[in-house]
Amino acid sequence: MIPTAHEQWMKRCIELAKMGLGKVQPNPMVGAVIVCEDEIIGEGYHQQYGSAHAEINAINSVKNTSLLKKSTIFVSLEPCSHFGKTPPCADQLIKLGFPKVVIGATDPHDKVNGKGIEKMKNAGIEVVTGILESECEELNRRFFTFHLKKRPYIILKWAETADGYMDIDRSQPVHNYWITNEELRVITHKWRGEEDAILIGYQTYLNDKPQLTNRLFIGKNPKRYIMADLDRKTLEIPNFSLLSNQLKPALETLYNDKIQSVIVEGGRKTLELFIKNNCWDEARVLVGNQSWGRGLPAPVLNKSVDNKVVINNHCIKFFRNV
Repeated sequence: MIPTAHEQWMKRCIELAKMGLGKVQPNPMVGAVIVCEDEIIGEGYHQQYGSAHAEINAINSVKNTSLLKKSTIFVSLEPCSHFGKTPPCADQLIKLGFPKVVIGATDPHDKVNGKGIEKMKNAGIEVVTGILESECEELNRRFFTFHLKKRPYIILKWAETADGYMDIDRSQPVHNYWITNEELRVITHKWRGEEDAILIGYQTYLNDKPQLTNRLFIGKNPKRYIMADLDRKTLEIPNFSLLSNQLKPALETLYNDKIQSVIVEGGRKTLELFIKNNCWDEARVLVGNQSWGRGLPAPVLNKSVDNKVVINNHCIKFFRNV
């Protein structure tokens, strides 16, 4: 039976790990807690790609390092066992003499995937695995999808009116329009900073000339892609990378570019390409409070709403494809 305290400390690891969202890719988000005699003496999380991992930050926060030899370190993901931007964390835990390591989920990366656990066990460390495993995998769903499915984690996003239209009737004179409000636009810009890339179709680019930056929120801009007919030899679009408008080669390019997550903000044709091929993981649909009566109908998902948030008479519907 799993001690309740194990889950308590692992929950804290997950809380810490979440603070790395949008900052650590292509690494996973990881949190670590060091416990001695039922008290936390150190904790840390992976804060930035290329910087120290969660375990090292937790160790560095301990004031009395002599306590490490009788402490348990809890970590939401298996400690790495290979040299990357930093030395292997498993080696450091062995060197410092930790008697016990408690792990949430095994790292699916082919350079780790149980090797860190094996190394620590061979060094005489008691290793406990699978504590809140599903929660730890959910935390790093982008990382797991990339390594297990060999494609990015795909988030569909669009706005639609209360009566289900996502675009104006473009056979009529084009005018400026907004379906939602400023609050929801800030939220969508925050989302952009949390993912590696953003993607639209060529027609959406021609219609709207979107910037696809997160200028309304502090953080990094995602890499910007356009799905287009690559046979057009003269196709040049500054500040954007081009993808095939065929799904399989587009996903292969994103994977080869090490894109772990992408927001698809395209028009209906692009969105339905992903929907019809059942190639998506999340959808975030922003619903405005106005009705147009005519226009381009928004896509329809044959999924129940996973969650719904109402913000100033507008709402966001969240879907999961599981």
